Amino acid sequence: MNLNQNENQLTGAILLCAGRSSRMDGLDKPTLVYDDIPIFIKSLRKFEDSNLFTKIVITASKENISEIKNLILHYKFSCEVILGGERRQDSVAIAIDYLSQFSVGKVVIHDSARPHFIKSILTKGMELLDNNNGVIPIIPIQDTVKKVDSNEVVETLDRNKLFRSQTPQFFKFNILKKCIGDTSERINYTDESELLEINGYQVVCINGNVENQKITTQEDLKFLKNLERSTSFKNGISSDVHKLIEGDKLILGGFEIPFEKCLEGHSDADVVLHAITDSIIGALGQGDLGKYFPSTQDQWKNASSEIFLFKAIELMRELNFEIFHLDIQIIIQRPKLSEILIKIEQSLSNLLNLDIKKINLKVTSTDKIGLIGSGDAIGTLCTVTLKESND
Repeated sequence: MNLNQNENQLTGAILLCAGRSSRMDGLDKPTLVYDDIPIFIKSLRKFEDSNLFTKIVITASKENISEIKNLILHYKFSCEVILGGERRQDSVAIAIDYLSQFSVGKVVIHDSARPHFIKSILTKGMELLDNNNGVIPIIPIQDTVKKVDSNEVVETLDRNKLFRSQTPQFFKFNILKKCIGDTSERINYTDESELLEINGYQVVCINGNVENQKITTQEDLKFLKNLERSTSFKNGISSDVHKLIEGDKLILGGFEIPFEKCLEGHSDADVVLHAITDSIIGALGQGDLGKYFPSTQDQWKNASSEIFLFKAIELMRELNFEIFHLDIQIIIQRPKLSEILIKIEQSLSNLLNLDIKKINLKVTSTDKIGLIGSGDAIGTLCTVTLKESND
């Protein structure tokens, strides 16, 4: 993916931790500890983890710049902290001026008091910025909106055309710099996309998320804490059985096991990955494995089941869920798996990028009953619990 206009240009990110509005009831919002870490660190982690940005700048106030620098060192982040201004727009202008000494193609601006934006929005915003001057996340307004003057209703506005804007917001660096130079001293504005509008540049929109609430008051903080307590969970269950035939490559959970037989199927017939994939897709309410990878299509002939698993993971992330717990039972007569079960478990941990503590893998036999008991097949049962992601 080409993130820069050319190879010599950097991508910058500005996290705003400065300005008069950064304090709440005497507390500094960016450094306020929430969910066991400072609020601005939650956002910074997502920017760092995305690997999309070559330079990250944090604007700080006189009151919190020392603490923010100390926290950056404590959490071992590689970013720069500069002194911001009195207002948000002052801090942005200072940061843009600072970044002007480098060759920056794109810049993203984020309010540090919004810790719950979805990480995937960074990728989407940067991709759209290739062909647009500005990109912002929005969410619809659900309430009826009234225009009021002197405590009297003047007009009821059409809420279908009204949206709330959020951050992070994405801009072509030179366009934003020009708009700030031409306009910012003449007007007060609350987000940089307004500058592009005033100067005739089109700004496109992407879906934000309601959890991406800006923490402005104690009530906002209370709302987010209640939101986390009411996190949504989904469960999925699946099973798969494949016949054993003569062969030299038995694959279970993405791990290759020396054995004189292999599993028969249209793909590599990895019953463990099939069951996990199907359970994730089912938990999401998105059908089943056959919907995405039908055995009638030649393109999936002898395909690695890892392809199927990665599709399920992609769907899961798009719908903002993550694996909370995975319970898998392999039903097999032979070969014996007890000594290599931990290796299969580690393979699953690597494929899913999941803490091995969240995976419970066990094995059983059928006491020589049926097709599996005769050593002619292997089956798998899987249940997955998905948790709505706060990222």
